[in-house]
Amino acid sequence: PHQATNMLRAACALRAAPRACAGSLHRAPPAVARASCPAGSRGSLLRPAARQLSTAAAEEAGLLARGQFDAGFFQGTALFAGVVLGAMAASDEQRASAINGLLAGFRSLGVSDRISDRQLIEDFLRKNVAAAANVVMASPVFYFLFAGITGESVVVSSLRAITGTMRIVPFMGAFYGLFAVCSPFLVDFFMARGQGYEEATGTAGLAMILSGFVAIEAVVELRGCGVLFSQMTAASFAIFIPALIGRLACGVLLQQQKTGSSEEASLLPASWQEGPTWQAHTYMLFDQLHIGQDFAVTTCGTTVFQYILNAVTFVLLTKGRSSSLGDMARFMVGGMGGTLGSGMAQFGKTLFMRTGFGFAWNLASSQPVQMP
Repeated sequence: PHQATNMLRAACALRAAPRACAGSLHRAPPAVARASCPAGSRGSLLRPAARQLSTAAAEEAGLLARGQFDAGFFQGTALFAGVVLGAMAASDEQRASAINGLLAGFRSLGVSDRISDRQLIEDFLRKNVAAAANVVMASPVFYFLFAGITGESVVVSSLRAITGTMRIVPFMGAFYGLFAVCSPFLVDFFMARGQGYEEATGTAGLAMILSGFVAIEAVVELRGCGVLFSQMTAASFAIFIPALIGRLACGVLLQQQKTGSSEEASLLPASWQEGPTWQAHTYMLFDQLHIGQDFAVTTCGTTVFQYILNAVTFVLLTKGRSSSLGDMARFMVGGMGGTLGSGMAQFGKTLFMRTGFGFAWNLASSQPVQMP
């Protein structure tokens, strides 16, 4: 009887073992489960879940890395939030006091009455603040399209639209802040030598762009696209800065000067306003969307320069400090595929990129400036 009983228990244990190893460990006491399942079998039950967790964590980390969530993004986001909250919290009296202090500072440092207080406030302080805000608002389009034309997915491109925009906030603040502070002195200097106000303003803008300000814009461009300071090389700036000067002349100065102005020469003949219905509606649509000559200059005039800038940026992103001028030249000719057809396709993508960004930027610059 004892032998029969032992055999029956053994048979029951054998029948319970497969169920326990298949994931029904909660149905058997722990001791039976441990006895029924070898150590290797118990470990194998946990490995798939562990692998899934580690894979999900790796994918999340990889997505964050490809989306370029770095220190620059968090610094820019903190600065952006601080500026917005500070501007919202400031009272009208505090804003007026700050403006009066700036005007007193300009006068004490030598800006003459050839430039009125109203011009100092509207044409230098307020316009540059609005111009910086316009760039920030239009930048997500730029970084989304840049990531897209260099082969990234829609998800990664969307993330880079955000991270790239936030990463340039400190540099945009420095760029337009220095423009607002330094320009009055240069305008006053050129007016003292016989230039009118409008001519002196344009001359001062070119002088500032050709000075050290182009270096700030170069850092804005590269950092926004995710290039680290450790990846930048002196040789790359030999190509980057001349192309950037051309793009700035066609883009930044034009959009900065037109900030707050809705007047723009149309691309369509004036006769279309009184023409057939489709012509009149097309003219009205172009006028409402501010698709005019400024948009065309900003888009087409900057595409060639942008193509060169894209080549330098992409090579630095992929090869870092090991990149050479030959690598950049090969990208300009052959694009991402290394063939003439690929290069032509890449140029077409750059034109599409500049069209999207130019439209967003020009539309923002054409809106009336509403600031205290």
